[in-house]
Amino acid sequence: MDRFLSFISTHWRLAVASIGLGCIAYVLLFRGITTLPGNYAAQEVQTKQESSSLRVIYENPVNAPYKALVWTGQKMGHDSLAVTRIASAFFAVIAAVLFYWVATHWYSKRVALLSSLLFVCSSGFLHIGRFGSAHILQMGTLVLISCVFLMRRTKHERLMSYGITAVIATCLYVPGMAWFALIGLYLMRKQIQHLFGKLGVVHTTLIFTLGLSIIVPLLVGMVRDLAVLRAVFGLPTTIPNPVLIVENFLHLGSSIIYRGYWPTEYWMYGAPLLTVGETILFIAGLLLIMKRPVLRGNYFLIGTLLVATALIVIGGSATIAMLIPLVYLTIAGGLFYLLDQWLSVFS
Repeated sequence: MDRFLSFISTHWRLAVASIGLGCIAYVLLFRGITTLPGNYAAQEVQTKQESSSLRVIYENPVNAPYKALVWTGQKMGHDSLAVTRIASAFFAVIAAVLFYWVATHWYSKRVALLSSLLFVCSSGFLHIGRFGSAHILQMGTLVLISCVFLMRRTKHERLMSYGITAVIATCLYVPGMAWFALIGLYLMRKQIQHLFGKLGVVHTTLIFTLGLSIIVPLLVGMVRDLAVLRAVFGLPTTIPNPVLIVENFLHLGSSIIYRGYWPTEYWMYGAPLLTVGETILFIAGLLLIMKRPVLRGNYFLIGTLLVATALIVIGGSATIAMLIPLVYLTIAGGLFYLLDQWLSVFS
C-alpha cells in the first residue's frame, strides 16, 4: 500500500492526465458508438465478413491489423457489427496519442497540445474514427514518423531495431503505407546504414528475417491475387482517365477547404475538413515548409503530402483519411510559425 501511495504522489500528474484523456476519448470516440443514427453501412457489414476467421484474413491480408482486432473481438463474444466501430475507435485513440507525440518532438509541447485538440475534434478524425472500417489505418503515417523519432532518441538501439522493424512490416499491410515507408527509408538511409554497421551481420540478418516473416502472408497474397498487390500500393484497377483525375483533384481540394464530396457513411455530407481558421494555419504551415526546406522532417511531410494526394486522386484504395494527419501536422507547423513570429515581435 505504501508503494502504491508513493507512486501516486510521485506520478499524480500522469495519473490525472491519463484519466482525463480516457474520459475525452470515451466522449469523443466510444460514447454512443453502437447507437449512431441510421443502420450499419454496407462497408461495415463487409468488414465484419472479411474478419470472420484467420483463414479469411490470410486470403485477403490487406488491412490485416484492423481485421485481426475485429476477429479478436468476435472471438471474445462480441458478434454485433458494433465491434467494427469499436476497433476503429481503438486505433483512433492510438492515432491521437501518436499525433501529440510527433508534434511534441517536431515542434513544441505548446504547439502539440493546440494542434492535437484541432486534430481530435476535426470532423474527419471523428467520423472515420467512429466508422466501422479500416480507413482509420490510413493514418498510419503517424506510426512511421514515430518510428523515426524513436530510432533517433533511443539508447537501446539493438532492441528498438527489432521493434521498429516489426512495426514497419505490419504497416505494409495498410494501403499506401509502402510508399511512405520508402520515403522514410530513403531520407534516413545514411542513419540506417550506420546503425546496421554497428549491429553487425548476425543482428542485421535476424532483423531482415523478422521483417520478412511478418509480411509473408502479404507477399503470398500479392502473388496469388493482383488485386491485393494493387490495394497494398493504393493503385486503381484500371488506368484512370485524365479528366477523372482532374475532377478528383478538384473534389479533394474542395473537401479540404470548401465542400466535402466523400461518402456520407463516414463523412458529414457537404462539410469541408478544415474551418476558415484551420485553412489559414494550413497555409502558414506550407509557408514554413517552404522557408525551411532543408529540414528532413519537412522533406518527409512534403513527400507524403504529394504521394497521398496522388494516391487519392487516381482513385485507388486510398481515402482522405490518409491526408488528415498530414494536413494537421502542417497546421501544427503553421501554429509554430505564427507563434514564433508573434514572440519575436512582442517578447
